[in-house]
Amino acid sequence: MRTETRAAAARAPRLAAFVLPTILLVATSCTPATPPRTATRTEAQPRWFDYVALDGTRLGTETTRGRVTIIALITTYDLGSQVVVREMADLFSRHRPRINAGVVVMEPPKSAPLAEAFASTLELPFPVALADAATLEGRGPFGEISITPTTIVLDPSGAEVFRRAGVVSTADLSRALSDALR
Repeated sequence: MRTETRAAAARAPRLAAFVLPTILLVATSCTPATPPRTATRTEAQPRWFDYVALDGTRLGTETTRGRVTIIALITTYDLGSQVVVREMADLFSRHRPRINAGVVVMEPPKSAPLAEAFASTLELPFPVALADAATLEGRGPFGEISITPTTIVLDPSGAEVFRRAGVVSTADLSRALSDALR
């Protein structure tokens, strides 16, 4: 019995050395759940935005009007952004009626090669653009973006009907798309 107790006591510091950093890593990398923010049709005004995508096309109000649109404001260096854009790509390819989607990378212009590699590696089927200075400073069309990823759904008129900071579940995103079509 004593050797079992000694063995357990000897393992405890090694276990603590592994478990404590793991808990801290998980705790600091998770963002708190943010309830969806939904605007009513009567108060929502169209968002006017215009970004030049990495491939030279436009991602903006004029190119997305008429369909429900998902916009993800992301960074290239975090796993949450990768999760959100993969979910968006899946919804984009299978959702009926068709939807628009686009990504705005919340990094300075010198990060263009990283954004291109991000889009290419994940084989994103929709426009990827770098945020302009106003967007990076919180004065852009989507206001202050303090957490990435942030996912926004616009109705066919361009009005914001859903916003979620952090990783959004596919179920919540699908529900937001359905609500935007009503």
